[in-house]
Amino acid sequence: MLSADDPPLNDLNDEQIQKLLGEVAPKVKELMEGVTLAIGYYQEGGYDRETWNRICDGLAYEAMNLMMALSAPVHPYLARDCERAVREAAGITPREGGMREALQQQVAKGLLMSVLTVGRQSMVAPEEWPDALPAAVLGAVRSSKRIKADPTMANLRD
Repeated sequence: MLSADDPPLNDLNDEQIQKLLGEVAPKVKELMEGVTLAIGYYQEGGYDRETWNRICDGLAYEAMNLMMALSAPVHPYLARDCERAVREAAGITPREGGMREALQQQVAKGLLMSVLTVGRQSMVAPEEWPDALPAAVLGAVRSSKRIKADPTMANLRD
């Protein structure tokens, strides 16, 4: 699924690492503020499940963004490879399929990137994923009730 014919990448040098950490530090601070907020909410007797879920969802979203940002320099071809894999699974280009197809493929590309990134963090190598993964991710996006109900998608004409 992922390209193996790209040239090997050099290790990051000290300057690149410092720049990356400098860009990530504000995100880490924001994430820690969210954790502190969640702990304070709980300590004050906050047991409202909806509010708690919103806090946790926000933290998870920020943590995923942080993980994607940190892994991007190490896997610079991931976005390109995921886009190609989703397009092959779809069997149609966004131009041929129209705006709805283009949006679904973009969402599927992002979701596939997330799955592969989390997999790497869990020590599952890209070659260990089944070949049907891009098609499964695209199928999940196409069948998602929440994506179909999104105002952007609902306003598109076939």
